Amino acid sequence: MGFQDDWMMRQIEMMAKFVANVVFGKKESEVQYEIVGNIHETDSLTPTDLLHLELMKMIKEGRYGEAEDMLFDNIVYSDKYIELATDFYQRLNDLSNEQLETGGFSRDEVYDGYIEIMQLLGVPIDVFGAADRSDY
Repeated sequence: MGFQDDWMMRQIEMMAKFVANVVFGKKESEVQYEIVGNIHETDSLTPTDLLHLELMKMIKEGRYGEAEDMLFDNIVYSDKYIELATDFYQRLNDLSNEQLETGGFSRDEVYDGYIEIMQLLGVPIDVFGAADRSDY
């Protein structure tokens, strides 16, 4: 793993910590999506719960770009959706570069996608500054 990828991973982790602390008041470093409904009774699942389950399936199948598109296509302006998006990008960030590349995705796309969706949701995580990739 190169310096850029290591830096990018740390930036994503810092942004997720920021969201955990500022948006959710949590001290832990990760935000994990918690299903609201009963997973065994699909009628009780919220649309965000159903989206989470579909995204997890797509991540497992290595369909990262398609999953990200689905995340953006189904945006809902709520704290629960911020939790879902943060969980999604943390999961992608935990993947190796090889896994991301096999799925047609890159660490840069994880970074850029997380910033973009948080901006759309009104969470200013780009306070860390835009990544200047010209030096890499």
